[in-house]
Amino acid sequence: MPDFQTFIHLYEEAAQPCRYQKVAAALEAGIEQRLFLPGQALPTQRALAAALGLTVGTVTHGYAEAARRGLVTGVTGRGTFVRASRPDVDVLPPAPSPVDGPDKGPFACPRETAETNDGDSQPLWNLGFIAPFEHLNPALLDGLSHLLSTLPPEELAALQSYQRPGGMEKHREAGARWARRCGAAVSGQEPLICAGSQHALVTILMSLCSPGERIAAETLSYPLLRQLAWRLRLNLASVRTDASGMLPDALDQVCRNGGVRAVYLMPSCRNPTLTCMPETRRRDLAEVCRRHDLLIIEDDVFALAVDTGRALPTFSALTPERTCFIAATSEILGGGLRVAYLCPPQEYREELERTISYTLSMVPPLMAELASQWILDGTADRVLEAKRREAAARNLLAQELLDGCGLVSRRTGFFCWLPLPEPWTGIQFADAARQQGLLVAEGEHFLTGHAAQGHGVRLALGGIEDRDTLAEALRTVVRLLDSRPAVRS
Repeated sequence: MPDFQTFIHLYEEAAQPCRYQKVAAALEAGIEQRLFLPGQALPTQRALAAALGLTVGTVTHGYAEAARRGLVTGVTGRGTFVRASRPDVDVLPPAPSPVDGPDKGPFACPRETAETNDGDSQPLWNLGFIAPFEHLNPALLDGLSHLLSTLPPEELAALQSYQRPGGMEKHREAGARWARRCGAAVSGQEPLICAGSQHALVTILMSLCSPGERIAAETLSYPLLRQLAWRLRLNLASVRTDASGMLPDALDQVCRNGGVRAVYLMPSCRNPTLTCMPETRRRDLAEVCRRHDLLIIEDDVFALAVDTGRALPTFSALTPERTCFIAATSEILGGGLRVAYLCPPQEYREELERTISYTLSMVPPLMAELASQWILDGTADRVLEAKRREAAARNLLAQELLDGCGLVSRRTGFFCWLPLPEPWTGIQFADAARQQGLLVAEGEHFLTGHAAQGHGVRLALGGIEDRDTLAEALRTVVRLLDSRPAVRS
């Protein structure tokens, strides 16, 4: 455990306006200088408060801020620990191995390796990054060839020229069609074209939220929201959930505490737990948002991948006057395409388009044209069905191999959620998995607050092209579950 004199020195050196921020900055500096090592237990909040002459509440707030930055993690009943450095599985997949043949696909055998107990290295099976069956993406060569052979020369030339930040009219029309396919309540030329759903989210946060305001999100949610909020000086408000998603009463209470500007939701397939919010819960949350005049960010990126049984109303349909809906294409048409459609209320369009112009000028018209072509000629729908079929086969495989393990899956989902039995934590399991050559996404990676809500790992099913290899990776998960985690000293 770090000694108190080190903490006191780092705290006094921290140039932050608030005491709790000085605590977080001291932790960050200690980790950067390797004075606090991965896995090391930190002092209790009460003990550190006494050493620094602060209230326990201030230190608790500081620890929570450090957890929000991904520096530390809290383990219920055991304390707070320095987080080990590990790859951000939602940002970049491992690179392909140089020994892979051309028939193996880019995600078949990652180059990144893990050290086994005998010192040898082996390739990591990637169940961490959601690469949704990239081998089923539409053929780029065919798409470009068709585009070049059918577009008149003047329209081809326009794709090489500057266009409006929100996109060309014909591309926005195709985007409206895709957004309606996703369930959004749009018409005509409403969508703005963004460079993927992450860029759409950044555009919303930069345009419509101010530093210091709070963004409400479920206890486990899209992890890049936390990173973006931190960089934009926004605060996340973690809202309790149940099996149906965010609790309306809990959101109401968070709003009563003040400062909440927006709520972020993935209602049809929450990342990482696959929760599907029923219609009654959606309507109850919509009413809370009206009562507190909240902006709703509806980022249902995996909605098309899952079979909900029946069409559920989107927040865009329930509260169109306050909902910014993001309709993504990357999960269906390919991660490299980077085209998404942002469908906002009319009053926000001008400010959002201005932010697009400031951040990247415009989405490359060539990419938007290709996405439009695949949407309008039916390619996108055909690829979606192919990916659903493959997802169904892989979910069945996962259910069979992890039978009795409590696996949470959807018939056509692109990933599964595996709750962990005690005494496993997500971080411990992820570290143990890496020793076996397996990359998974630990549940702590998705926390929006300081307190854990159960422990689990997300298992992405599309990053390994071959089903037999996927089965081998899943059997490794089963073997790990049967072992005991190392006891933290």
